[in-house]
Amino acid sequence: MEEFIIDFAHNIVMENVLLSYVFFFASQSLQVLFPPYPGDMVLIIEGYLSEVAHLNIYFIITNAVASTSLSSILLYNIGRKKEEKILHSKVVALLFGTSKIAKLNKLFSKLGALVIVISKFIPGIFSLTLLSAGVFKVKRKSAYLSIIAVSFFHNFVLIALGKLLGENWTIILRKLDVYNRYFIIIAIIAIIIYLIMLQLKKRLLD
Repeated sequence: MEEFIIDFAHNIVMENVLLSYVFFFASQSLQVLFPPYPGDMVLIIEGYLSEVAHLNIYFIITNAVASTSLSSILLYNIGRKKEEKILHSKVVALLFGTSKIAKLNKLFSKLGALVIVISKFIPGIFSLTLLSAGVFKVKRKSAYLSIIAVSFFHNFVLIALGKLLGENWTIILRKLDVYNRYFIIIAIIAIIIYLIMLQLKKRLLD
């Protein structure tokens, strides 16, 4: 799939610049609405292709931020409107794993919309967090501001890196893969330690 997207993005930019912006817009929407889609990779490619095809980097960044923000706000409002129905949705369960939604409630109570910002840097949970933010009625204004701010930062960094590295843009993908693996390993270890500590605490109190 990734090879196809890379070739497709390259060909479409070289043949039709206007259509390439439409593709990039749709790509970032898919990253939010359909998390398995490799949107980060496309962002890096956008930066690289902006250098090769002399595309307007400012327009590319604006296009990416608008797409990510609008699709994120849509997901938040779906959660806000459907509320508990989200927890029983087969589609949401398939894409996001709704058993995790309830666990986010405590985080929203403590940190509010800041959870949305943090989740953008944790692999695989941003879309789920947006839905949960809607379900648990995180303040709309705070949610929107958090979405726009983190969308701008995330998209700007990856597009800029793709542009700066040029032909070496694949280095970023390898770094992202390593980051994701280490994060998952650390998260699993932390959960195991937490569970062990809970068991020890129960035994000591008993």
